[in-house]
Amino acid sequence: MPSLKKILLALFVVLLVSAGIDEAASAGLRPHRWDLRLSYGYQYTNTSRPSNFQVISVMPSAVIPLTDPVGPGWFRGRLQWNPELNLGLFIHPYDRPILGINPIQFHWEWQTPCRWKPYLFAGTGFLYANVNRRETRSDSNFSLHGGIGTYFDFSERMSFIAEYRHAHISNAGLHEDNSGINTNSFLLGLSIRD
Repeated sequence: MPSLKKILLALFVVLLVSAGIDEAASAGLRPHRWDLRLSYGYQYTNTSRPSNFQVISVMPSAVIPLTDPVGPGWFRGRLQWNPELNLGLFIHPYDRPILGINPIQFHWEWQTPCRWKPYLFAGTGFLYANVNRRETRSDSNFSLHGGIGTYFDFSERMSFIAEYRHAHISNAGLHEDNSGINTNSFLLGLSIRD
């Protein structure tokens, strides 16, 4: 059972991110799309770590443009803030819930003349889960992640999302055991524009 301190920390992080979105809105920054991703991730083989770690997640997020489209030719795109919630479940070697938030996540979306809109992204966040693995030995962990994806516009307001994400999960040295867990995740989703 989570301690009161851990529950209060999780509530604080959620309030901090929602306050950040509210502050962005008051500064004239509004989400121009809402994304929902479904993911499957696994820990890849590493000689010093076991490789039987699998996760599924539902990841809702807001996409808030920070710039107008900028850049020359093929690089023309826009920088966007993409805070994200992670509601997940370990599915192997055991079933355990995961709650995470990625308040610091940005992506560069290319502004192409076609239906495909590729993007690169990077971010960091917090995960709370009973990992029970020697690599972290902590229920409160941090995530550094990055990847590549694309939107495919199939209507004026809706897009399909396909994404690959690499993540490093560790307790950031808060516990002695901290070799971390590295995962590959594949995500599919839907995006709705305002």
